[in-house]
Amino acid sequence: MLHLVNQSSMKNRVHILQAKFILRSLNLSDDTLFSWLLPYIRASASHSHWYKLISSPLWRVCCNQDIEHLNRQTFRIICRKYLEDLFNQNCQRVYSKLLSACRSQSTIVPILWLSMTSIERSRVVRWRLGWLLGGVPKSCIYHPTDMLTHSQATWRLHKHHRLQMPSTEPDPLSLLLNKLPTKHKNRALAGPKPPSSTPSAWTVRWPTICQILFELDYLHHGKIPSETPSLGIKLVNWLGKT
Repeated sequence: MLHLVNQSSMKNRVHILQAKFILRSLNLSDDTLFSWLLPYIRASASHSHWYKLISSPLWRVCCNQDIEHLNRQTFRIICRKYLEDLFNQNCQRVYSKLLSACRSQSTIVPILWLSMTSIERSRVVRWRLGWLLGGVPKSCIYHPTDMLTHSQATWRLHKHHRLQMPSTEPDPLSLLLNKLPTKHKNRALAGPKPPSSTPSAWTVRWPTICQILFELDYLHHGKIPSETPSLGIKLVNWLGKT
């Protein structure tokens, strides 16, 4: 969940707060009480927690710069680079295959801010978290002898054909979700604005993605999908304006 909203762990937040405290302490004016106490606090005989604070990994990175010229703007840049390095290290771990496959950048997941209805966003988020078709395996309502799994759903819902993806792709739905725009008003996704008579690929694919998730949601709850409403309209209109 933290990776979806690009939120740091509590451990990293502690490191950031420790570095901020040290930076503010070193930039206090000379007439403050703490600036008078700082030489004593920094002395080893004081047995203070100062040396625990300066042993923070983030502050050690800050010490590689010139402390005299370290300001808030420079600290933000260092902090952002520090978090990006930690994110890349997590992606390279053995047990982080899902993270490296679904999160190529340390940004807020676009499915949380792209224009869509609440129920469409709910289905996409549940799919990303593995909650849609997750939990205890259930039998398919159309074929009671078979269990409803991701591979079975991919085959029965004809995902590759409907999404216009090669059959060799194991998870075409997640692959397309990884290609959603990561910035506001980003035309890199759709390319040059097409003529009005030639719709872009996403004007077809996104409603199809919403339709597939709509059917998966019903199948996951053991129900036959009802009449299909108009899905994916908000994002299609948003892509047409950007």
